[in-house]
Amino acid sequence: MMKRVDIKVTALAAFIGLALTGCSGDDGQNGKDGAPGAPGQPGFPVATDAKAFTVAVDKIVVGTQSDITFTVTNEKDLPVVGLEKFGFILSGLEEGTEGDANNWKLLSSEACPASKYAKCGSLVDNQDGTYTYSFEKDVTAETAFTISDEKTLRLVVRTGGEAVGATELSYANMHYDFRGQGLEPLYTKNVVNNQNCVSCHDGFTIHGGKYTEVETCASCHADNKVSDISKVFPMLAHEVHIGVISAPVGGCDNCHSQNEQATDFANWKNVPTQETCITCHSDVNFKEGIGHWPYQDNAQCANCHTSETLEMVHLSTYKGQNERRENLHLTVTDARMVDAPEAKANIDANLDTDKTGYVQLTVDILDKDGNSRNEQLDLVKYMYYAEFYINWGGQDMGMERGKVLRVHTNKENFPGYVDEPIVLNYENGKTTFEIGPFDLEDDFDGDLNASYGMVTPRIWFCIDKDGETIQDCDGKTDWSNGAAGYNWQHFFNKQGLLEERPRRQIVTNELCGDCHGTTTSGEGFVQMTLNCRSCHSVVKNDSTYFGTTCASGSVDSDGDGVLDPMIMMKNLMPRGERDWTTASNAAEECVACHNANNMPTQVIRNSQTKQGDDDYVEQLTMSHPDQKVWIHAMHANNRANQSGEGWRRNVEYSADLANCAKCHIGDSFDAKYLIGRKPLALDLDYMDTYDGLDPANGKDTSGNKRYAVDAVADAFVSPTAAVCLSCHGKRAAKEGEDRRQVRKDVVSHMKQNGAQFGVELGQYTGEESCAVCHDLNNLKESHNLK
Repeated sequence: MMKRVDIKVTALAAFIGLALTGCSGDDGQNGKDGAPGAPGQPGFPVATDAKAFTVAVDKIVVGTQSDITFTVTNEKDLPVVGLEKFGFILSGLEEGTEGDANNWKLLSSEACPASKYAKCGSLVDNQDGTYTYSFEKDVTAETAFTISDEKTLRLVVRTGGEAVGATELSYANMHYDFRGQGLEPLYTKNVVNNQNCVSCHDGFTIHGGKYTEVETCASCHADNKVSDISKVFPMLAHEVHIGVISAPVGGCDNCHSQNEQATDFANWKNVPTQETCITCHSDVNFKEGIGHWPYQDNAQCANCHTSETLEMVHLSTYKGQNERRENLHLTVTDARMVDAPEAKANIDANLDTDKTGYVQLTVDILDKDGNSRNEQLDLVKYMYYAEFYINWGGQDMGMERGKVLRVHTNKENFPGYVDEPIVLNYENGKTTFEIGPFDLEDDFDGDLNASYGMVTPRIWFCIDKDGETIQDCDGKTDWSNGAAGYNWQHFFNKQGLLEERPRRQIVTNELCGDCHGTTTSGEGFVQMTLNCRSCHSVVKNDSTYFGTTCASGSVDSDGDGVLDPMIMMKNLMPRGERDWTTASNAAEECVACHNANNMPTQVIRNSQTKQGDDDYVEQLTMSHPDQKVWIHAMHANNRANQSGEGWRRNVEYSADLANCAKCHIGDSFDAKYLIGRKPLALDLDYMDTYDGLDPANGKDTSGNKRYAVDAVADAFVSPTAAVCLSCHGKRAAKEGEDRRQVRKDVVSHMKQNGAQFGVELGQYTGEESCAVCHDLNNLKESHNLK
């Protein structure tokens, strides 16, 4: 890409050469002509190759005849001659009055060589690295904009699409904002720029890759250029993002974030207009007074919709969740693994063996000032839910879904999933719970006594509508007024909490939050915002999709004996406001359940892939809930419940899938980290005896309902192959195919190098040799990360 440089307005001096003067003793007569010389070469070095261009504008004249002179150099600062392909856009910025936003007007868009889309004026290569272009159009004839010395103008110069030496240069744009006589502009409109966009996108190109800057889009998608108002840039940008991007709707600062070039990033709250508001609030008609007081213009908008109000309403980061959640903190003060239970209920359960252990978790409830409320957690009535997800076993964890301590919950009770909390002790505001049993021996990792565990909470408490007073969740208080408590993660061993994290860091909240949205507390604590209900339907309140979440399988709603592919209709779009549900610590806490032991048991079973299919094991592998697999597969659109025509769970990842650094910290994607890891467990005959669920009665436990927690591992898949397959495992659908297909060549390659798919426990060897060839250097080279 070209470097950004400030506009330079100078008189172009092209005197390059040697000035000869006469010698002393001049006789005053002309000398004889010399012999003809060889064909001339420039008297200075020029570029014979280039990897990037820098464009500097030397002179601009805008009027009935508009001319520019500019210099093109390569990355070595050598002048580039012989270029023939350029694009030129000239726009003017009309300053808004009476509440209107500043508004770009297109004066002319031209390109050389000319095409059916653009005319070419006069382009002159001065053979010294400078070029002169004269616009074909008289821009003063544009009725939508009157040029004056005070108004802001923008010049966009497009380069690329042609070779210099052996290298063909990619398209790139440079833009220059100025006013009459080349002076600094008095006002601007730089609401977003590429720096905002690349948080989600790797790069920005459109219209055949010729346009590479958001500023170019804003300059050309003007209301005097496009025939449809929805294609004016602010409306167009909103339309293609709202309800589509993976961040919560209403989080305006997902895109409108501050940086050194987005000088007007706060326009979304400082300059409210009808035109931009209706792109989100589509049920409002300002002119006819539908959904809002009738207004014919924007003159009064900011009177009610102040920047403070808009910020409060749209960003609960500022007024809402962050302030509400500060009223209460659940703090883990201790966690440890013990060999034998101490609580009477656990002793009486008679589940303890010499290969199990129990976690003792101590929790204190703190107020906004950090003082203990001196309350026993299981007895308070203001918690809508207070759940703690716990697992043990180190990097790969030891149990399928770990254990969930549901002190308060909104889930239906059934054995093995929602159990009564067992209080071991309460003293000085601290409640100690005992949870178990946990397996301390693993088929693959052996003895787990010297390992470590993790715990992370999921919290929601009730509060009054003003967000100031905590209230009981008694059915009278609207629980939706409540707040999700801060989410965090603790690691512990048999001695207690660990001060330093034992797991390597793979992703961060900031990296995931670039696309999914982040929230930051006043103390700088950053959390990624995810709404789990985007994927997991609410079972007890959503009878249509009952049986698709914790109770696995699909539904035969029409009684035809075939399970309905309900997952095809579920909506993966972002739901709710920022922080509507508990935020996430870069999704790392999800490994408590999303690990290699946790078999895929969901509706994908007989809806999108069936037992007996020749690609059944591979489909299940790419649909595995293991954290390192499902995240890759979901973003790559490779899960079995994705990639079908019209399916709403399709994901169009906004960046290059090969760009591992988009999500990973440093070299954490190195294949060496998968060597010796636990294989992924499968339950290949999970659906054999499944007889469905009664969608009308969530408490019906008759028959063999096969809840997800009942899965039994009977086959295994190599970990490196599973991770690589999650991205590389499918090809595009061909004519007549309704979905993307498993790449058999990739599977064969993996098997030839030791990978195993769907083998029994006694057959698994764990002898993958992927990292021999695919070391870090190879991965970086093949993923274009060097």
